[in-house]
Amino acid sequence: MDAINWSELKDEAISFVMEAAERIRTVEREQLHIDTKQDADDLVTDKDIEVQRILTEKVTRNYPNHDIVGEEGDEANVDPHAVTWFIDPIDGTTNFVHQAMNYAISIGIYQGGVGHIGIIYDVQANEWFTAVRGQGAYVNGKRLPNRRPVRFDQAIIGFNARWLVGRADEKMKDAFANIVREVRAVRSYGSAALESAYVAAGRLDAYVSLRLSPWDYAAAAVLLEETGGACCQLDGGVLHFDRECTYLAADEQVKTKMLAYLNET
Repeated sequence: MDAINWSELKDEAISFVMEAAERIRTVEREQLHIDTKQDADDLVTDKDIEVQRILTEKVTRNYPNHDIVGEEGDEANVDPHAVTWFIDPIDGTTNFVHQAMNYAISIGIYQGGVGHIGIIYDVQANEWFTAVRGQGAYVNGKRLPNRRPVRFDQAIIGFNARWLVGRADEKMKDAFANIVREVRAVRSYGSAALESAYVAAGRLDAYVSLRLSPWDYAAAAVLLEETGGACCQLDGGVLHFDRECTYLAADEQVKTKMLAYLNET
């Protein structure tokens, strides 16, 4: 097997995303077909499915030996040694439907369980977060510096308050409440990919969720690794790429403090 030029593959993946993004940038929202998944607030539109189809066709045509795991139905029997594309066609669909902002196309490309490429494209803001393993992370072509340590009382975290009103057990709710009281500020942007990218870029110091899927964090994990950030499950364990996980992306110092709160006995 020929060695993969990951930089060239990243550039081609960006071209795929650019084409797909044109299908949703100026969409007439009143014409969207909107459905729900398991939860009433977990939306899917015809554009999610269309973007997934465009990206899948591009990958299949150009890289027939690569596997695809996508939010909207593309999930083959993945060979752990194969090159695998984790695709989220529109991360932040509720934002896309209701606000026309803060939504992204996210692609992480892995081989043998190792993330080599991360691409998160904020479609409406035209902002590209990209990374290739060992080559740094960038926003619109400008290299992101390594994260600096942040004191916990000065940290800004991304957190969805819905976890405090019925989606967590009482112990977890208490831990989240203590964290919220301790940090400087809390924000919620409604897109796991973007909020994780903001951690890599230093705009947030942590982002936490009780339930994400691999396509939500595959790209972000590469960005975080390239900027000195970290991501893990809420018990400190490694993330899995074959099932849902709890999720924490953070500055290393903030991560340590948050895990201590979340895992108090």
